[in-house]
Amino acid sequence: MRLWTIQHINAYENLLKYEVLTANEDYFSLESDLRQAYDWMARRMKDEGIIPPVSVNYPIWAWYQWEGKRKRPDMRQKGYASRGEKIALLTIEINEKDCLLTDFDLFHFVLNYWYLPNDEKNGDEFENLYESLGFSWHDLQDISITSDEMKKLRTIIESSWKRVFDLESEDEGYIFGKNSAKSIQATFWELHLSQVVKAEFFTAR
Repeated sequence: MRLWTIQHINAYENLLKYEVLTANEDYFSLESDLRQAYDWMARRMKDEGIIPPVSVNYPIWAWYQWEGKRKRPDMRQKGYASRGEKIALLTIEINEKDCLLTDFDLFHFVLNYWYLPNDEKNGDEFENLYESLGFSWHDLQDISITSDEMKKLRTIIESSWKRVFDLESEDEGYIFGKNSAKSIQATFWELHLSQVVKAEFFTAR
């Protein structure tokens, strides 16, 4: 399976040196709100039988599809790294059985600890539920709230995230968007130098 992964230049140099690359927690922010999302993705990979090597806690991220097409991401855009940092875009070949594919836009629901509805009506129903229990939208992100009612809501929220694996559903933009414009990400545990097809170098904007 052809993928594209964007790595800091130091990570690429380590790949050249050691011939294998795994996610280094020193190079990405894992504040409490992000850690739960990364931990959740790691658990889902294991649930799918994609087992990490010993001492590897988090996956490497790559692009499977960019804005509806099987192509590399547009490196002219901002946000891949801090402005001015040297980065490498690697075209790679990974065995399909070693990857988990998810909808990039829908994964933001996991990152933000939001409920991921089926449609607008379903979203309204969940909003009515937490408001009927006396909670606000901000309460859902407050990990200090540990009541039975909040535990119930969090179970519902986390169960809704299974929809990030739905790569076929589409709508007019409320949730799933158009298949012709979807970006799909891939996660896998390790990258071997032998799997790199091409390396291109950029300065982050």
